[in-house]
Amino acid sequence: MSSDAQDIADLRRQVQRQGELIDDLYRRLGLDGPPAPAAPTAETIPPEIADAIRAGKMPLALKLWHQRTGVSLSEAKEQIDAFARSMG
Repeated sequence: MSSDAQDIADLRRQVQRQGELIDDLYRRLGLDGPPAPAAPTAETIPPEIADAIRAGKMPLALKLWHQRTGVSLSEAKEQIDAFARSMG
């Protein structure tokens, strides 16, 4: 294996181990996992997502919010729908 490939493999193992340690910490603290990101507000929503909502491009807004926050698609839909309602 080349040096770069070995470095990448080592980094992947380190990231996996860190994830396992974080999961263990959540279990020890009696938590299900990290808190979900808060629903977007006028102050926190990225302009490209707000623009997509204003243009009626909800699938694009959902996709962008999902990618940005890592929430599930169903959570993204709930959050974006709530934000769209707040926009009027």
